[in-house]
Amino acid sequence: MGKAIMELKNVRKDFGSVSVLKGISLVLERGRTLGLVGENGAGKSTLMNILGGVYAMTSGEMRLDGEPYSPRNPKEASEKGIAFIHQELNLFTNLTVAENICLDTQKRGQFILSSRQMGKTAESVLDRLGVTVSAGAVVEELPVGMRQMVEIAKALSKEAKIVIFDEPTSSLSTPEKKNLFRVIRELSQAGIALIYISHALDDVLDLCDEILVIRDGEQIGEQTPKSMITKEKMIRMMVGREMGQLYPYNARERGGEYLRVSGLTNANGLRNVDLVIRGGEIVGLFGLMGAGRSELARAVYGLDPIDGGTVFFMGTQERNMSPGMWLERGMAFITENRREEGLLLPKCVQENISLVNLDKYKTRFGVLSKSAEKNDCAKTVSHLRIKSGNPDQQAARHLSGGNQQKAVIGKWLLINPKVLIMDEPTRGVDVGAKYEIYSQINDIAEKGSAILFISSEMEELIGICDRIAVMYGGRITGERARGNFSQESLLKLAIGDVA
Repeated sequence: MGKAIMELKNVRKDFGSVSVLKGISLVLERGRTLGLVGENGAGKSTLMNILGGVYAMTSGEMRLDGEPYSPRNPKEASEKGIAFIHQELNLFTNLTVAENICLDTQKRGQFILSSRQMGKTAESVLDRLGVTVSAGAVVEELPVGMRQMVEIAKALSKEAKIVIFDEPTSSLSTPEKKNLFRVIRELSQAGIALIYISHALDDVLDLCDEILVIRDGEQIGEQTPKSMITKEKMIRMMVGREMGQLYPYNARERGGEYLRVSGLTNANGLRNVDLVIRGGEIVGLFGLMGAGRSELARAVYGLDPIDGGTVFFMGTQERNMSPGMWLERGMAFITENRREEGLLLPKCVQENISLVNLDKYKTRFGVLSKSAEKNDCAKTVSHLRIKSGNPDQQAARHLSGGNQQKAVIGKWLLINPKVLIMDEPTRGVDVGAKYEIYSQINDIAEKGSAILFISSEMEELIGICDRIAVMYGGRITGERARGNFSQESLLKLAIGDVA
């Protein structure tokens, strides 16, 4: 332990005339964890993609175990002992958990692993992570958080010298995160070098031995022992300014009932759910994985069937609900799964942002006004600080994860929704962008909209919400109003302790 396994010297990466990395140098040591932090678009994922063989560096030097290292593809990087847990899940959703975990290690000489062998291998690594999911389950049937645990299990099944974690906790519940941190510490003790990328700066300080900050493709200072850096200093280095209050909140007048859910029940596990949101109110929805939060949002928005109960919108009972109907009525839904449900990844940023607002751009001849569309897109990109060089040309897939999320949010804000349902809207978003999103949410509420804010992060719910409802086992176990928030009481409700 403590001996260098990987060294990077002045690594640069250019995409055409755009310089994304401007000379990054770092040292990875066996048995130590390096925290890599920076805003979305700072270059963190690009740097890791170079290590993982996705991109070739433009210039610079990399050495692995003292030998020159320049992988031509991810397979070659994996064979050299690099395991990469991507922020955006890289799973085959039509295959089982076991098949995904064993995909890279299928062949053993001339033999192919049997289903039984794959099942045993998968169960072993899942047990190590403390994950209770069947190895035979098909991935597309799993919630996003469980898919993320499968992605982590897939990487840990390899014999790795270096493990890269890119936002591994963004969809995990508190118990799952604790299990992951336990495994990370075990890997470190076993002499494996780790890189941990996260916007959860408290977690970075907890897990990592050293920290490196990147801003706009440049490293800000040298690798720093965690004992010599604070969360506040990291934020200043990341964003180049003081953040002030992280959770902006303004007291507001409440309006009438905008959305009421009464006795909602369905086959996806919802059990007699009651919930009311008023105009100008931000209501948080908390719960552990499997509690039913996303299932409630999808049922209300007409994406999943309802077997019992009623939904009232602006005082009127609604039937035969569908996303198209809600769009016309003025309800927006920001899904937690931005890549599969929130964006058309091959399409440009501008087309994604204007997607739900196309009627606004129609001329009297039935064609789209490109100038109006471009004007709204430019305002959204500027307002949310979406890092995109050419929004009318750059494909959404080429944005960083956090900028993709801001594009999803910007798309829905253009319709000025009366009710806005947001499912994990800050997942994978840096601290500076989070502040901008929170400010937007406050502004929307100030204008009288009702907001349902679903999050696994208690701290942000406590920071921005007027009221927090908690789910367990498909039902709401209780609520807490601002001024009466506490993490202990919310966790009790989240585990079904309603005494």
